[in-house]
Formats: sequence, structure tokens, C-alpha cells
Amino acid sequence: MDVSGFVHLLKRHNSDAQVWFDSSPTVYKGCVKKLLWAYPDTHNFITGLLPDEPDSSDAGVSGATTNPTLISQAVMSNAAHYRHFLYTLPPSMSADARLRQLYDQVVIDSAQPLLPLFKRSRARYGWLSAQIEGGHWMNQDALVVRGLALAELAPNIMIKIPGSAQGYRAIEQLVARGCSINNTFCFTVSQLDACLKAIHAGRQRALANGVSTERARYVVSFMIGRLGAEAEFERQARGSRINLSRTDKRWAELAVYQAMQALMRRRETPAQLLLCSIRVDTDARGREHCWHLQRTGADTTLYTLTPQLIEFLVRREQAGRGITPATEWVPIPGKVLDRLLAIPYFNQAYFERGLTPDEYARHPAFLTAGNDVRLGVQRLRGFINDTLDPPGVTPRIARRPTTVEGRA
Repeated sequence: MDVSGFVHLLKRHNSDAQVWFDSSPTVYKGCVKKLLWAYPDTHNFITGLLPDEPDSSDAGVSGATTNPTLISQAVMSNAAHYRHFLYTLPPSMSADARLRQLYDQVVIDSAQPLLPLFKRSRARYGWLSAQIEGGHWMNQDALVVRGLALAELAPNIMIKIPGSAQGYRAIEQLVARGCSINNTFCFTVSQLDACLKAIHAGRQRALANGVSTERARYVVSFMIGRLGAEAEFERQARGSRINLSRTDKRWAELAVYQAMQALMRRRETPAQLLLCSIRVDTDARGREHCWHLQRTGADTTLYTLTPQLIEFLVRREQAGRGITPATEWVPIPGKVLDRLLAIPYFNQAYFERGLTPDEYARHPAFLTAGNDVRLGVQRLRGFINDTLDPPGVTPRIARRPTTVEGRA
């Protein structure tokens, strides 16, 4: 296989497909350095997938996505830098304002490396998806206000909004203002349906008000690996006397992915489906594989690759068994689908009317993802508290405030 591997093959079949770095670009170079040290024999493959600068070639990543967990990891990875930033803030600033300033600064730092690609490609590539922290419980007005604030941090910010009923109302408003959107916490076809309707309505409002949407981009993040991992799925299967295997769960996730792609083709939407929470499995012989990469790709798909997932691709390449995306739909076995259709959890994800809008934010996987966001925010608060008021240490005097470069 040539050095460009999975991404090259993906884009050869569909030029609109993309692969994004699933972490803050502030840790990008450290990830590359670690991989080159650990896998020197795959140097060309690694630098093709992760070039010095994010690239829109057939080989490389062309965007990035963040969330509160990834933001907190980026802060911990460069703790001295962000401690220095915190010391520049006024001592009288409230804890919430200080948290927001730190969060925004990491978003700015993450967007900056992608700006050259964004400008060179005329906004086709180089997007940074920045999640609204705490967005899973915000109402639509708060989501719009915070979304607009994030969008002002850099021209290549794509606002990441959860798939709640409030979130879809906010998406319509933000799209109407010309913003780019990433709908996260999406696990069901009914959520996708609501998102596509919100995007369409927002674009119609933008057109009526003379707002340009020419450079706006829209993606829907199907958190594919989280759908099958939820304990409620197994609980309901046991209640129906079904022994749900790991393979059954992967078929369920693949079936929902295909149902989502079918809906998007029927709607002829400008939005694209993005796969995240991608999982690697190990078979009984200890061999690694990844259905989420190997059995998708026939339709235009965007993928987010964590550093761990990238290392999996490198390991497979080093072993001479590079990962190949699908060029055709992989049929779901009829017997497996029949068993899955006996489980309400699967039906809620698989059918367009599987959930009502009020149920979106009560979906078990939505709740789990929301809890992860809370933990990420808590880690950021802990970092701030330990920096400005460490146990047993006299608090440092804050330095003179400085202007954040790049802030609109």
C-alpha cells in the first residue's frame, strides 16, 4: 500500500471525504514526534497522514475537533503556558469568567494552526470544531449567545452544539446568521432529521435576510462507538432474552450509520456526516480491526481520528495490513437485523421517528456524553484553582492583563 494509506483510498473513492485530528492542534506536533520515535519504519506514512502543517492533500488530516475533555487535555499538556496565561487575568475576575477566558484561549490556540489551510482552500478545509461547554443543559438563547462568542474567536471556528431540542432551535438561529455548525451528541436518525430541518430552515432565513451562507459548513457528528457501548442497550437485550455480542453491537452501529446516510441522500442536504467515538476491537486471536473505518466510506464521510486511533493505523501499516475503507455498502445480515429490531434502544436510533424531540436529551448515550463534558469542565476548574490558589502556597499576584491575540 502506498504511504498515504486509508485517507488516500478514502478520498480516491470520494473526493469530499475528509479526516480530522480528534484533539486540539496544540498537541499535534507532540503526537507526530511520539509516533515517529515509536515507529521509525513508517516515517513516510506518519508524515503523510500528519504533515508538518495540516494539509488538504490525499494523505493528510484537514481539520480538527475539540470538546471540554480535549481542551482540558491540551491545557495539562502545556500546563506552564496556560498557568502563565491565568496569571495575566485580573484578580477580581469571577471563577466562571476565568474558566471561559482559559477555554477561549485554548480554542484560539487550536484554530491558529489551521488558518493557513482554511484561507488557502477558501474555507473548504481547515475548520476547528469548538464545542459549547455545558451546552447539553443550556436553553436555545444561551446556546446562541455562547455560539456567537465562540465564532468570533477565529474565522475558521465551527460551533459544536448538542443534539437536544433546544440545540436544534439554536442551530436554526445560528445558521440563519451565517455560522458553521457541528451537531454533536447525535446518536439517532431522528436527531439527524431534526438537524437537517434546522439547517434548511436557517438557510432559508439567511437567504430572506440577505445573509451569505456561501462559506458556511455543516456537519453532524454521529458518535458511533458510544451508541453500542451504552449499558442500556445490553439491559434491554437481556430483557428480550437476546444475547447481544460485541459483533451485534457493531452491526447495530453500522445499520444506524447507513440509515443516516440514506436520509441525507434523500434530503440532498449541504450537511455531511462525521463519524467520531470510533472504536478499535481485538479478535480472539489478538488481531486488531476497526469496523467503523473498514465498513464505512461508500458515502461521503468525515472521520475524526484520535491520537490513539492514528497509532492503530500506524501499527497496521507497519504490519503490512493497512486499513482499507469500504467502497460499497456492507449488507447488514438479515438475522442480525431481525434480532436488533426486537430491542427498543436500537429502534429509537434506527428509525426517523424513533424519538420525540423531548426525548433527545434523555437518551442514555446523550446523558453519558453530557457527563463526560462535565468532567472535562471540572478538570479545567481544578487546574485554575491549583494554579491560582495552590494548597499551602501563598497566592501569586496577577500580572498586568494582556490582550489575547487573534480575538475578534
